Amino acid sequence: MYIRLINKSEDYIERHLDESISLTELARHANFSDYHFHRLFKQYSNETLKQFITRFKLERAAIFMSVNQNMSLTTIALQYGYNDSSSFSRAFKRHFGVNPSTYKKEQEMTRRLPKSMP
Repeated sequence: MYIRLINKSEDYIERHLDESISLTELARHANFSDYHFHRLFKQYSNETLKQFITRFKLERAAIFMSVNQNMSLTTIALQYGYNDSSSFSRAFKRHFGVNPSTYKKEQEMTRRLPKSMP
């Protein structure tokens, strides 16, 4: 029963990546108190709600950045719910160990490398 609830919450998060998502909002959608919802979420996902949302947004932003090389970091940051590119860059570097512009360059170089033949 709770797995479905967590999956629905994750789906909700995915549909609202460009917004600020609060614990209270998700708990209300699940008809639980903030405390109970957060406890269940952590138990079933092995990370806090904030950790999950941050990780999910950053991983999606990284994929999006790889595919849309010409899009500015500010546009990507806003699209994934960050207020500005500097807060996005700090979070991105904390998560991936490199800043977003370096990541974009690495992705571009990887695509340009010739594929070795077997």
